[in-house]
Amino acid sequence: MVAPFLIKRGIYLSATTMGRPRAAAGVSSWKNVEKELRQLLLGDREGHVTTMFDYYGMPRDWPGRADADDKPHHEKARTVENQMRARMREAVGRRWRTERFIPYVQMHEFEAVLFTKPEVLATVSSPSKDGDAARRLRQVGEHFGTPEEIDDGESTAPSKRILRIVAGYEKVAHGVIAASKIGIPAIREACPHFDGWMRTLEALAGPRSPPPTPA
Repeated sequence: MVAPFLIKRGIYLSATTMGRPRAAAGVSSWKNVEKELRQLLLGDREGHVTTMFDYYGMPRDWPGRADADDKPHHEKARTVENQMRARMREAVGRRWRTERFIPYVQMHEFEAVLFTKPEVLATVSSPSKDGDAARRLRQVGEHFGTPEEIDDGESTAPSKRILRIVAGYEKVAHGVIAASKIGIPAIREACPHFDGWMRTLEALAGPRSPPPTPA
């Protein structure tokens, strides 16, 4: 979803799972993730390292995770991200270049961004339009200021809501398809924290040259 968008801007990503085998689900313990982040930062002294971890289900040993509980919604992810950065500064030591690590925590999980366009999400597991599913998904979104605010309860997290409403929905396969159909520009407009992450990544390419003036 993100890689094709950034490639057009001259930024190339190499994705990997962290802390768990590729087939495993959920967010791993911080101990496992920290070790792999350190290896990535020290293994390539020129590249940048970013993350995309769900806040929902994040173990309590993650830096900032316990502190974030009492924060307003818009500060939760930032609290974890800032403390992740501080912990990695300690782990890497003097070889650290702060700007090379761009932590990003998704509020509250990846599926939240799919509520950007309920009409697309409702049909992703079926070629036919499902007006009732779209209506119910839209009703969920109307209770929150942005898709990123949809809560992280065990039965009310974004993915749990989708699974109850969209027949045949499969998290991995259909989530990626839905996000691609919705598109990065629409998601950025609806999800401010996601947009901030994308702005930071876009800035890695440096200023873009203006188009030539017609003769």
